[in-house]
Amino acid sequence: MEKDIAAYFEKLTGRVSEIFHSTDDDTKNKDDQELIRCIHNAMEEWCQAEKFFEYVSEPELVDYAIFRIEASKKRYMYLLKKAKEKGVRIDCG
Repeated sequence: MEKDIAAYFEKLTGRVSEIFHSTDDDTKNKDDQELIRCIHNAMEEWCQAEKFFEYVSEPELVDYAIFRIEASKKRYMYLLKKAKEKGVRIDCG
């Protein structure tokens, strides 16, 4: 009976250990996936800003469109830099 209990606790300890180790990997993976999602969103935002620029004609909106393009471009470039620093690879295909 004691051997069964010891085996049970050993098995349980192993599973708990697996959970804690996989949590670190899962958290890293989730963080990487979130970063990739943000990069895709930033790229889409940049494309939308450029499309908006193509359709505006009023001077005030042209200024706003240029600002929006530059801001979204800088955000996109920043996120790509962060991904590179973390070693995150992004499949663009």
